[in-house]
Amino acid sequence: MSEKLLSGSKKRNLSGNFLLLRDGMAILTALYMIVAAMVNIDSLLHKSLSFGLFFAIIFLSYSGGSAKNSSRVSIIDLGLAVASLSVSLYMAINLERLVRRIGFVDPVSFLDIFFCVLAVFLLLDGTRRVIGPWLSGLCLLAIAYIAFGQHIPGRFGHMGFSIQYITDGLFLSTYGIWGSTIGVASGHIMIFLIFGAFFLTSGAGNFLFDFAAMVAGTSQGGVAKIAVVSSALFGMISGGPLSNVTTTGTMTIPAMKEKGYSPEFAAAVESCASTGGIFMPPVMGSVAFIMSDIVGIPYGEIARRALLPAILYYCSLYFIIDFKSRRLAIDKGIKGQIKPILPILIKGASFYIPLAFMVFRLSAGMSPSRVGLETIVVILSVNLFLGRNLYRFSVLGDILKTAIGRGAIVLSTMATCGILVGIINITGISAKFSSYLMSMASYSATATLVLVMGITLFLGLAMNITSAYLITAVICAPIMIRMGFLPLSVHMFILFFSTMATITPPVALTAFAAATIADAPPMRVGFYAMRLGSVAYVLPYVLLFNPAILMYGSTMEIGFAFLSSLFGVVLLAAAIEGRWFNFEIKSLTRAIVLAASILALMGKPFLVLLSGLILVVSLLYVNMIKLSKTQKEVSDENEKNNPVTSYAIDPVSDSDSLQ
Repeated sequence: MSEKLLSGSKKRNLSGNFLLLRDGMAILTALYMIVAAMVNIDSLLHKSLSFGLFFAIIFLSYSGGSAKNSSRVSIIDLGLAVASLSVSLYMAINLERLVRRIGFVDPVSFLDIFFCVLAVFLLLDGTRRVIGPWLSGLCLLAIAYIAFGQHIPGRFGHMGFSIQYITDGLFLSTYGIWGSTIGVASGHIMIFLIFGAFFLTSGAGNFLFDFAAMVAGTSQGGVAKIAVVSSALFGMISGGPLSNVTTTGTMTIPAMKEKGYSPEFAAAVESCASTGGIFMPPVMGSVAFIMSDIVGIPYGEIARRALLPAILYYCSLYFIIDFKSRRLAIDKGIKGQIKPILPILIKGASFYIPLAFMVFRLSAGMSPSRVGLETIVVILSVNLFLGRNLYRFSVLGDILKTAIGRGAIVLSTMATCGILVGIINITGISAKFSSYLMSMASYSATATLVLVMGITLFLGLAMNITSAYLITAVICAPIMIRMGFLPLSVHMFILFFSTMATITPPVALTAFAAATIADAPPMRVGFYAMRLGSVAYVLPYVLLFNPAILMYGSTMEIGFAFLSSLFGVVLLAAAIEGRWFNFEIKSLTRAIVLAASILALMGKPFLVLLSGLILVVSLLYVNMIKLSKTQKEVSDENEKNNPVTSYAIDPVSDSDSLQ
């Protein structure tokens, strides 16, 4: 199911010489990526070589039409694979001319135009095969705009551009196809995908699950909390919601159903927990690398500042599960199935040593590509010391093929986004759209933020997280920054909503994948996941108005902002589930607690105090009602079991009895 959701057509099940060709190219591509990270290769040459290698693999791996699940590659697709490599060859042959030429001044040849058109076609068709038609369709719409926009009246029209001018902007410069988007994908991201493949193949997946069971497995609703903790840990490395669901979900979803949770709830918990991997440092789904390039903030600093929002998101899920488990009287965890602590910690040394090394090096400000390569060496060294079989050629080959398979999705998406970025730069439409948003912001800043949220969610419904984030960041981020918000707060705002689109119906890919494992209705799982992950629809606004959550400010300001937000997150969980630990909350009181959670999330001392007061009064009110009902029930039961007949008191007999 996840593969169907992820791609426009099924991936081929190759065999024989076609399989050898595809796997050989994947291993060769992975080795080239490692070498390119170690030596200084010209940027334009590296991007074009990455394009040719990855798109050749895509056309070998994915069918374009009716020939699905084939074991052979059609002649047409073989030709497209060769055409992809020919683009790289053309760029390599003309490298010196392209580096020296003056953009929009030097002449553009017929071959330049031909290979530009060919590259655009390969990008659109290859990306359509990998992630479906939406991004390619948006690019076609952008191409139609640059070709015919001179006929559009008003603000959003343009003066018209020649094919030579378009070729110069899209293909012969570093502002379009060969821009920073494909550069980041073929650089830092690819190295970290290779690192993640090494790390997980070394057995980290099982360790992370065992560690999560040790941490949360014996508490109320422990099996569901294991899903949250394990997905958070797994997401730190994989950073991909779908891969997270299909890995940890196969273990956690059946276990939750067995404990008494509904299939919809189990699937929603896993999809929300897996989605949070995009927020969780240190990898953050590779989007942090793009954010670093756009915002100009070192990757290590972005990962550090994203930690508190990620913790708040997972705390919300944790308390929702706790409150629901108490309401349903789910027993406490899986204590008998949890392994002893000491063996887990000893076994985990080979996993948290590389992680600690990676975090330390990133915090020191080292290049992410270099840190990724160094961490791979640490993983190999630790496994060599422990006598594990990572050094077998078959194992190494599988690791490299897995990394390149995931990398093909990322690189094709980001390279195709280069078409959009190039057209935006050529036509200047981002400035026109920004002026529209700015005029709207002069009337209502809130409406502007809601509009940006809607745009991000809409793009995220049709595309993957990377594409939705990148397009919205290019178009909307500048205007939000001009409104006075911090750049990182703005980009985290966009990232959160790009991510939440994966669990937002009607196209909630992560939720649908979890629903398949749980055998639950996909749309119901999607809406349930929205409810469980509701904090992620509120937290982005908190990051804008209270940047202390991103560790801007003094230690006291950051500490207070985190604690007040944590209090707000717990209140939000209580309002969602109608429970505050052992107190039941109903009807109007839930709405009051929800309002209190919003006040606490705003982070102002007076409002936090007010929200706490509201909670105390609400709980006392609920408890008084509960106590009065209990007393009435006891009184009614006593009257029923011990009927009392009323008699008139005879003062004489009463006095006689006293005597």
